[in-house]
Amino acid sequence: MDQGAGTGSRASGGWLRGDAADQARYVDMHARFADAPLFGAAMGGTCLLVAWWAGWALVALVVAASVVMAAGMALHQRFRHPETIGALTFGLLELDLALSVLVSGGGYSPLLPLLVVPVFTQAVCFRPQVIWSFVGFSIVLAAAAVAGAGALDVSVGTPGWTHLVGYVAVLLVLALAAQYLATSDRHSRDEAGLDALTGLFNRKALQDHFPDVAAQAALLDTDVSVVMCDVDRFKAVNDTYGHQRGDRVLQALAAAMRATLRSSDLLYRVGGEELLMVLPAHDLAAATAVAERLRRAVAAEPLDGLAVTISAGVASGRGAELELLELVARADEALYAAKAAGRDLVRTAG
Repeated sequence: MDQGAGTGSRASGGWLRGDAADQARYVDMHARFADAPLFGAAMGGTCLLVAWWAGWALVALVVAASVVMAAGMALHQRFRHPETIGALTFGLLELDLALSVLVSGGGYSPLLPLLVVPVFTQAVCFRPQVIWSFVGFSIVLAAAAVAGAGALDVSVGTPGWTHLVGYVAVLLVLALAAQYLATSDRHSRDEAGLDALTGLFNRKALQDHFPDVAAQAALLDTDVSVVMCDVDRFKAVNDTYGHQRGDRVLQALAAAMRATLRSSDLLYRVGGEELLMVLPAHDLAAATAVAERLRRAVAAEPLDGLAVTISAGVASGRGAELELLELVARADEALYAAKAAGRDLVRTAG
């Protein structure tokens, strides 16, 4: 078997992106907050109501915010590092809301509390270091909006600093709550057995999950198939480009495999460059078709800019006698056969 990077490494994507587990968590949590029409309708509708007496400059700001949200959602699906798009979209929306606060009364604006919404929605997606930078950015914008409204004589009476203090207090409490939620979610994912590099499940999770898969298959009298995948000549990637590049190739492969599978299919990193798919309710033919589709997809698209291929071995079982070790061993033998036959192939167990 080709030798790859060890499972213990934690490839960092920098201050904003964090490691692979942070990145996988961001994608998952962002999807839960991606119902832009509901958020946009609630916030935009409030701004339009305020525009009735605060001035129609707010209408232009609502339109601008809508364009930013739509563009952010579209670009988020296309960029390799969606965290950057998420952070940029947050910054533009927060700036738009701060301008809305400025033109509608500063510290007395009914829109001031809305500044907390983008912070909170992004805070549960990013790690604590990023959360608190977002909080600081929001406080600066809120203070500038209150001061600017006072200077422009838009606010009623004093600039409304006491209201700003109230906003900051609410923002800090909600940011702390979001951090606790994010930390709890990260710990839960770690305890569930996540691989730190790819964000996929690991061997421990495989051993924990498979009894439930086998029990369901026995109850429904359906097949369970496994596909063992291995990156061809992965040692050459590490030797030529370095282990960090190899780690990025594995992360890109994991993302490509996740995009190929159904939500009910399970994906694990079980070795350096070995990934295992567990496909409930797939017989040998159906699982082979999935493996072949994945093999073609990987060969067609470079991973981190490198032309990479994979080999795969497929095995299937059925009924009450389904055993994980036996199934994986047969898939591994089929994988060896694919390697021996020239690589970039799918082979099935007899």
